[in-house]
Amino acid sequence: MLRAHLLDLERRHPSVGATRSIGLFGIVELVRNRHTYEPMTPYGGTSEEMAAIGRFFREHGLYTFVRWNTFFTNPPLIVEESQLEEGFAIIDRALEIADRACKE
Repeated sequence: MLRAHLLDLERRHPSVGATRSIGLFGIVELVRNRHTYEPMTPYGGTSEEMAAIGRFFREHGLYTFVRWNTFFTNPPLIVEESQLEEGFAIIDRALEIADRACKE
């Protein structure tokens, strides 16, 4: 179920460069350009977009690890489908911030 949500993000958001997951442990990599794979922030650094995404997550009750150009999608192992959908709805809205920074 988590993998399906991640693939949907890849399909709909140009800022999503790649996703990976094993079970309920996942990660999303954000890029400025899918063709060059330019990260949303330099390695070891941050960017206005990544900081804004982290703020958006917290303001909407989603607490996850945001680092460099990635964020984790690791819900509790007892998560219910409706809770997972709620979390991915927050992620979907937050990715609009990153999409505006994309250079296609």
